[in-house]
Amino acid sequence: MDCFGYLKKMLRHEINPDEVAAVIIEPVLGEGGYAVPPADYLKELRKLCSEHGILLIADEVQTGFGRTGTWFACEHFGIVPDIMTIAKGIASGFPLSAIVSTKEIMSKWPPGAHGTTFGGNPVSCAAGIATIETIVKDRLLDNAAKLGKYALSSLKEMQKRYPVMGDVRGLGLMIGIEFIKHVPSGSKTGKDRSPDREFLKKVLKRCYKKGLILIECGIDKNIIRFMPPLMTTMGEMKTALEIFEKAVHGVLKT
Repeated sequence: MDCFGYLKKMLRHEINPDEVAAVIIEPVLGEGGYAVPPADYLKELRKLCSEHGILLIADEVQTGFGRTGTWFACEHFGIVPDIMTIAKGIASGFPLSAIVSTKEIMSKWPPGAHGTTFGGNPVSCAAGIATIETIVKDRLLDNAAKLGKYALSSLKEMQKRYPVMGDVRGLGLMIGIEFIKHVPSGSKTGKDRSPDREFLKKVLKRCYKKGLILIECGIDKNIIRFMPPLMTTMGEMKTALEIFEKAVHGVLKT
């Protein structure tokens, strides 16, 4: 919330709000580290933008279409953006993206301004429709929420056993595990929270050898992200977590 305070101060003393067209934010940080903001942050940001007539744009390219256990991550925070960008999960891998907004805002575009090379691809649109139907029919939002809650709880328990695991956070099937340098038990220096990218790379390698493919994210590339398909089963999730813990334990022993 200190960050929000700074933004509010900046709009009051440094930048004229009338000169700000929009604020763009990922409801849950993606490539930057899978960080979940406080609910109050997004709510206050929504109020601030409305107060000054600034458009609030939510980048839901990674978070949208069920990834966080709801259709869109904004739902977790109880806000409605003015504009939303979506892609990736919208068509299950087919090239398709969309800009979603109100009729009032979209009608301000002149004819032809909505043009896009791939936006109207009929095969991708068919894949998009099939994706929506499958998510609804197979109750994949519920599945993502259920498995995400289980995974997050399991990883937090794991975190207690392995001091090299720093922060563990996420929503639904969008979970980030931070790796930090650790010090021997009983050390007077306390925990070293500096990023440990090398440890992460060793964990990734061990997981890969056991059939679990994970990738990193974050500025320092020290965060592993759990983002399995929405149709992942509980059995598959338990197997993945078991492989992950054995990998962490194995690296610590070397």
